[in-house]
Amino acid sequence: MKILIIEDDENKRIQLAQFLTQLIPEHEVFLERSLQSGVRKIRQDAFDLIILDMTLPQYDISPDEPADDTHIFGGRQFLTQMDRFEVETPVIVFTQFEVFGKPPNELTLESLDLQLKSLFPDIYNEAIYYHSSIDSWKASLKEKLVNFGFLKD
Repeated sequence: MKILIIEDDENKRIQLAQFLTQLIPEHEVFLERSLQSGVRKIRQDAFDLIILDMTLPQYDISPDEPADDTHIFGGRQFLTQMDRFEVETPVIVFTQFEVFGKPPNELTLESLDLQLKSLFPDIYNEAIYYHSSIDSWKASLKEKLVNFGFLKD
């Protein structure tokens, strides 16, 4: 099983990769940190699952560079590119934000989830809320992996 994680937050990326390694040790995890590097990766290789952050920088940055090109809806842009290139890999959005954007374009995580299900019904599955000190995201992700058939119950 090949999983692509597109996540710019190092702590979140590490926790997610470690959890997946414990849960499914035989899988391969590939890590990308930006919208463009993620798009490049899906055009080069096929994956069984993509775990996608919603707020992403356009391009990779080094750890000591400030991110000034972050897109609040970068994950939605990524899904648009998947659709454009006819990549049909299932996607789970994995985010630490409950609200995106600013009024009048503000969306709650629940509203964004409904929007993405409507726009990308063939590839988008669900949003999972991540918080570094709350482990409920682990149960949600494990349940999705069982539903996809990647993990036995």
